[in-house]
Amino acid sequence: MPANLTFGVVGLGRMGQLHAANLNGAIAGARLKAASVDDEHCRRLEADGSAPCPLVDLDDLIDDPEIDAVAVVSPTALHREHIERCVAAGKAVFAEKPLAGTMADTLAVAAAVRAAGVPFQIGFQRRYDPSYAHARELIAEGAIGDIEMFRGITCDAIPPVDYLRTSGGLFHDLGVHDIDAARFLTGQEIVAVHATGAVLIEPELATFDDVDHGIVTMRFSNGGLGVIQNSWRAPYGYDIRAEVHGTLGKVIAEVDAREPAALYAGRSFAFRRHHLFVERFAEAYRVELQAFADAVRAGRAPSPGVEDGLRATAVADAATRSRIDDRWVDVA
Repeated sequence: MPANLTFGVVGLGRMGQLHAANLNGAIAGARLKAASVDDEHCRRLEADGSAPCPLVDLDDLIDDPEIDAVAVVSPTALHREHIERCVAAGKAVFAEKPLAGTMADTLAVAAAVRAAGVPFQIGFQRRYDPSYAHARELIAEGAIGDIEMFRGITCDAIPPVDYLRTSGGLFHDLGVHDIDAARFLTGQEIVAVHATGAVLIEPELATFDDVDHGIVTMRFSNGGLGVIQNSWRAPYGYDIRAEVHGTLGKVIAEVDAREPAALYAGRSFAFRRHHLFVERFAEAYRVELQAFADAVRAGRAPSPGVEDGLRATAVADAATRSRIDDRWVDVA
């Protein structure tokens, strides 16, 4: 790979725009050359002048010999096609989660990435958040002893129903970050799950067998237990945390305050919370993309890789089947 990487971006929705903005000057050793979006989106971006770079046809982006790496940030239903085409062309790929919309497509994508042998990184940005990264360091050093229990929670504002129809479901779209966090923090594999869910916000979700609240109980490979709570409601602001218990203590990864200041008055205290996940993880999104560029330029395997994406999707798939069938499901 050259000393400096030339990037293309596929998809310029909220996350695509964020990654494009970082590639336009915030990532050392990288530059953004072009992006590809569908025709309707292209017309809107050109009309309001908000395109962060030249817009090109997907074929031209993939065939461009100057483009070394591609950030795939398209809708979930298109991930398989876009990732497979990029890796087949020899491009290094950074892809937002999930690898694909179904387990069958996920397995196919993983096989294509392995066969191509190109650098690949999946977008689990929590691994690059200082709170989660330090928690992992403490756990790996043995600060809390042997792992016995994990708790993860993510509550966010509900996206449009049209988006949720193709997102893969609550556990694939929202819960998959907690699933990866559980694997990352504990260092254990999730071997079995039992999940339940409810529709408490948007009745339309029931028409395509999805839920807006869900709980997943997990068994780890070392015999430990875990639970994940997910909700598409957060009227008080974006809410995440992870808690790992061990034989010697516990570690909590959590940053609620937008600023390191709180008001103490009237026998109470208050601070401002993060409103959106892109705000809470703004720096983590930059750092993960910088880590990808650094790894590709140095000839190292980026992390988290395709196997991490595959394992997280396998757990999300098992949780979805468990919710539907109301039974424990082993994670293949």
